[in-house]
Amino acid sequence: MIAKAPNEKVLVWLGVVGMWTVGGAIYPVMSNVTKSVAPMNLVFLRAFGSAIVLFVIVLLFKREQFRYLRWNKGLIPLFAASLLFNPTCAGALAWSSTKIPGAISSLLFGTLPAMATIFGAIVGRRPHRMAVMGVVIATIAVGFLVGGPSGRVTTPGVLAALFATLAWFGATEVWVSFNPGYPLLLATMLQTAIGSAGCFFARPILHSPAINWHQYQIGGVIFLTCAFAAQHFAYLGISSRVSGPVLTSFGFVNPLVAAIVGYALYAQKISLIQAVAGLILLVGVFLVVREDLSASSDNAPHN
Repeated sequence: MIAKAPNEKVLVWLGVVGMWTVGGAIYPVMSNVTKSVAPMNLVFLRAFGSAIVLFVIVLLFKREQFRYLRWNKGLIPLFAASLLFNPTCAGALAWSSTKIPGAISSLLFGTLPAMATIFGAIVGRRPHRMAVMGVVIATIAVGFLVGGPSGRVTTPGVLAALFATLAWFGATEVWVSFNPGYPLLLATMLQTAIGSAGCFFARPILHSPAINWHQYQIGGVIFLTCAFAAQHFAYLGISSRVSGPVLTSFGFVNPLVAAIVGYALYAQKISLIQAVAGLILLVGVFLVVREDLSASSDNAPHN
């Protein structure tokens, strides 16, 4: 791992914390919004809206980044991953939100760090033993944190959420492996714009109803749009700067944030077991993050 300047390290960990908090708030809000907005329409609206937001930001503050636009062969897998990511990952997640509670979806995304650890070991990125221990502790804690969520749980909903989890992991590996060298803000804008196009073309295939643009007046849709832009910006920004387990550690913390948001906004109950599991979860995440910080310090140049 390349040593990072102090300021850059702070920005990286702000991105990690942003992924933890913003990502967790998405689940209960999405479960609530899909009661009135068709899942694929919601996915398209938030992706299209975030692309517009990011485009305006680049246009107003980072216009020089447009000069980096160029074609190379490395863009082909990136374009394909971005085009398929939203209809598959976000679409499946939104659809599953109509079939299962958001807590179950967040539980399945909680397996991402374990996937990253196993995949890293397979391709030769040996994880530290303490980091593996942290992944195991946090994975077990997530199960107790989610507990027995209220609401109907269906097999198709669980399978859709699992498919969304695998799609997220696959797309991440593509984005990390094929970096076109674009500035972060421009890359995030292009990824969300291509993803929204994929959602638009997938809508008639999934027999989605006509888009009602007045649905953007729903507060939850506005929140999901802004959260989508912020989440992707943070995710792409830290993807090549931290280890796989840390990058996907949002899968651990999101259920904790989802439980807190669900309690605060939608009066969902939190049991004593879930509260204790949340504390244990934080211990596991601490072990994973500490090893990544230690690796950064070990690789830093010494005077």
